[in-house]
Amino acid sequence: MGCLLSLAATSAHADPASLALLPPRIESTAQSAEQVPSRGTSVLGVTASDPQGSPLTFTWTSTEGALAPPVHGATTSEVTWTAPDCLPPDSAPVKVAVTNALGLTSEVAFTFNVGGDLSLDYQKPFAVSQFSELDSVTVSPTSLQLTAKSLPLSAERIVFEQPVSLSLQLVRKNAGASHTLGWMYRDELVARGYVGPNDELLDTNSNGIADLHEDLYNLAPPTGPQARPYIGMWPRCPRSFLSGSFLYSEPGLAMNAACQATFRRETLADARPGQGNVRLLAEVVGRGLPDGNPNGFSDLGRYPRIPNLLEPALPENNFLGLGRLAFLITDDDEDAVTYTNMGPVQDMRLTAPDGIPDYDVSAYTAEGVLRPQNPDPGITPRDRKVTLGPIDAHREVVFFLVTYFEGIHEPLDEGLTFPCLRKAANGRCELFLQTPVSVFFSKASWNMDMDVRGTSPAAEFNTGCAYRDTCNRAAPNNSGGSCALPGTTQRLCGWLDVQALTMLRQPEYGNIFLPPERLFVPASSNGAMPHLVLASSPIYPQRWLMGWEDLNGGGDRDFANVVVQLQADPAGVARTAPLDALPPDLDPRCIISRVRMAKSDSVGPYCPSASETSINYAITPECSICSGGTCVPNPTPTWLHPALTPGVSEAVMNVGVFGGRSLCWRVALGTRDFRCQPEVINVDIGYELTRLP
Repeated sequence: MGCLLSLAATSAHADPASLALLPPRIESTAQSAEQVPSRGTSVLGVTASDPQGSPLTFTWTSTEGALAPPVHGATTSEVTWTAPDCLPPDSAPVKVAVTNALGLTSEVAFTFNVGGDLSLDYQKPFAVSQFSELDSVTVSPTSLQLTAKSLPLSAERIVFEQPVSLSLQLVRKNAGASHTLGWMYRDELVARGYVGPNDELLDTNSNGIADLHEDLYNLAPPTGPQARPYIGMWPRCPRSFLSGSFLYSEPGLAMNAACQATFRRETLADARPGQGNVRLLAEVVGRGLPDGNPNGFSDLGRYPRIPNLLEPALPENNFLGLGRLAFLITDDDEDAVTYTNMGPVQDMRLTAPDGIPDYDVSAYTAEGVLRPQNPDPGITPRDRKVTLGPIDAHREVVFFLVTYFEGIHEPLDEGLTFPCLRKAANGRCELFLQTPVSVFFSKASWNMDMDVRGTSPAAEFNTGCAYRDTCNRAAPNNSGGSCALPGTTQRLCGWLDVQALTMLRQPEYGNIFLPPERLFVPASSNGAMPHLVLASSPIYPQRWLMGWEDLNGGGDRDFANVVVQLQADPAGVARTAPLDALPPDLDPRCIISRVRMAKSDSVGPYCPSASETSINYAITPECSICSGGTCVPNPTPTWLHPALTPGVSEAVMNVGVFGGRSLCWRVALGTRDFRCQPEVINVDIGYELTRLP
């Protein structure tokens, strides 16, 4: 209500006879609002009387804002006042003067707080039109929900348009071999000089072997024009051999503990497609059958059977490693041994397959380095998942599988071959590598082994159909166990076995039921054998199944020896446009002084203790950049994070130091568990303005 700041009797020509006369008496005042928003209105009124009974005159004045024409009565007067954008606290910009016929006057001033109300809610029910940015967030009037969107991905190019956080979960290992699963950044391989501008592997020392393959097995000679720096501390077996007029080093990863010479010439079946019945004299280096000696088939790194180049940068590899080792072994079976004990860590369990590797995964970092302290000791359900961490936008990832298995060359009958180090111009392999340590990349053209069949596609499956060993992939239309693709007469063999399909339907994997769709493995561009297929469905966005084939040459081409779920942890952002309660042409003297944010949020529907979700709020008083009456969103405002707790919470922040004049808020939603989804139910925003001196 108004305040009677002064009550004065005045007369320009008072004489002694008039000293007993009294000024008008203010009987009452009325004020529809003392807290007025910017450019809001308040209706003011006054009722007065004159002790002498003379007529009254009402005069309204304002030092700020604007007054509408007043409405007068004999003893009353009413006016509507329009507020400016802001005022200093408890300002009294409006006065009314009541004057009687004798010239005596009384005055009343009305006080206001103008420019926002901390206790009011200026955030309307959610609507899409209120947001200047919506990324993977669905808006309804009563909620903001995280909505994962489909991200295109292929085995040949694993790259994301926006930053993501990746994780891996083991689904199924179905092989006699043991494996290590890791990954690298392509740009680090480019920087090291391994990869050219068109994704081709380079041979900078011109000896017929790609530098990447050469350094994986340390094949370059220590001296001479073809010498390359040794990847590691020193060679375990300093032996050399001559092939095709070039000098090479024998690879420690393909030699026994005694470092016996392995280079030889022998007659082998031609590995080129359709030539398996032709036998040719070829050169071979290495031996493929491990003997169980822990010192054999090693390059002396942190993990002796993993090529030093694929390890993280560590003292044992002279800090030349470029790899990150997500799963040191993929064993998930009923025995407690890796293939001939070649695995980098011990198989520690005898339990039936359950999607949890048979070692304590959490004892190691996501790069594969032993932690000083294990956050989750023992083999537990948390060991099924490894968080790779944040991946920058446009930064390509290349996965690799190190396989520990006997090296076999039977291209005609078994579809198996030794990896090829050097090819002739006609595609014939001139120099083979025999080793129980094989490396396969997600990029097919980077692989060393040849596609002995040369079919296009290299393999194809019906993802909704269970694998049956009775199904003939070469002739699925005439084979028992195949399944028809919906809406077609085409039949294809299944991909994953019943155990893997059942595993995917568990909550831990997001209750995935693979649809009956065609999944195919494209042939490579250079005749190398593909070893990874990537399966995804729009029904399950941001989740991909990685199916690895672990045999050189492809073998049975089931692409299911190691099945891992790759997940881009869903994340979304919603940013509001400037709150429309604040006009875009706000008086430059007015700034936002305080902001109140109250919110209600939740997670669900199923959030076990291992679930990780995030709901992070931020406020900025610098939402827009305005010039010449035109405002655009500020791309780099100062975001302030209120101290809010999960559920229902409220915080007030002093923001006057920023001098901002437009207000918006943002929420970032994230989860690492598709079963546990964050949701914003309500947001209240209140604010106050103050005027600069």
